[in-house]
Amino acid sequence: MTSQKPQRTRQKQLTTRGRVFCWVMIVFVLLTTCAAGLTLIIEGIDGRRALAHGPVGTLTPTDRKCGDESCAWVGTFASADGTVTEEDVELKDAEKVRFSAPMPATIDDVRLDDEDTRPTAYTADYNWRGSVFKGSFVILFGLGISGGLVMMLKRHRPAAVSS
Repeated sequence: MTSQKPQRTRQKQLTTRGRVFCWVMIVFVLLTTCAAGLTLIIEGIDGRRALAHGPVGTLTPTDRKCGDESCAWVGTFASADGTVTEEDVELKDAEKVRFSAPMPATIDDVRLDDEDTRPTAYTADYNWRGSVFKGSFVILFGLGISGGLVMMLKRHRPAAVSS
C-alpha cells in the first residue's frame, strides 16, 4: 500500500515593493475617507448649530455656485431685526437648484451660521442628519477597505526562515 504525498499549497508571496505599496494604499484610503467623512459630518453639525441658534433672516441671491449635479445660491443675508448683514453667503437647502433655475428675488426664513470660515445660511428644511450619516458611512467604508487590505497582507506573510 502506498501512501500519497501530502499536497502542498503554495501561496503567492508579496514582494517587498508590493507590501510597501499595500501599506501606502492603506494609509491613503484611511486619510482620504476620514477627511471626506469628517468634512460631511462637520457640515451637518454646522447646519444643526445654525438651525438651532443662528439669526433668522432673508437671503437675497446675487449669484449661483454650481457643482457637477446642482447649484447653490450665493448672496447677501440680512437678519429680520436688521442687526446682522453678511455678503457672499452660500445657501444650503434641501432642494436641488438646477442650472437653468431662475434666480429668486429673496429667500425667506433662513438661518445664518457666521461661525464658519465662509458664512453659510440654511433653510428650515435642511437635513443635517443626512450629512452626518453620509460622513459616518464614508469613514466606515474606508475602515472596511483598509481592514481588508491589512488582512490581505497578513494572509500573504512571508514564511519564517528556520535556522
